Amino acid sequence: MEYGEDVLKRVQAAWQSLKQTSKLSQTSAAQAMDMNQSAFSQYIRGAIPLNTDFLRKFAALSDMELEDFGISNAISDTVPSKPIKVMATLSGRKPTEKSILVNTILEASGCYFLEVDYNDHPFERGTMLLVNPKGKIASGDSVIYFKGEGERNVFGKLELTEEGWELTERLWQGGKRYLVDSVDHVYRVSSVYLPSQGGKQFR
Repeated sequence: MEYGEDVLKRVQAAWQSLKQTSKLSQTSAAQAMDMNQSAFSQYIRGAIPLNTDFLRKFAALSDMELEDFGISNAISDTVPSKPIKVMATLSGRKPTEKSILVNTILEASGCYFLEVDYNDHPFERGTMLLVNPKGKIASGDSVIYFKGEGERNVFGKLELTEEGWELTERLWQGGKRYLVDSVDHVYRVSSVYLPSQGGKQFR
């Protein structure tokens, strides 16, 4: 099924809003939706007519419902569940779960969860950070810095400064700053799973 100009305008507005709030690039969005950047760009511009598959994935990416795009007969197919392994925690302790069953249509191949297991953090305890070990990292991305076995792992924002790559830790009480380089284990955090939402929110 294809959709008209009104739906396209709503999708374009949602994309502009998503870019401003999350600083998401077309390449990152396309990767999350399991397509190439060129196809994503053509859908957004209207060069390729919008279809149900694209709209489902874009709705999940932007934390919206199909009804938000003006689709009155929203498709009610069940969103598939995927088990995603919980490989580590922020504190370095053993995770409380071995894997989490997540309802998502976004691509998560090769990714794993890292559990937020202490309270001094912007995310609630039990939140799962989806780590993409193969994802490309750019300045401004949210990343996880694995400091070593038995040590606390660091979640924060990576930026290129005059001194080199610098990671600013995210904590309620103000986190430290770390200088990191290419030999360190630093991976992109591509999504966040909120357990209080019961798996309904995956962004």
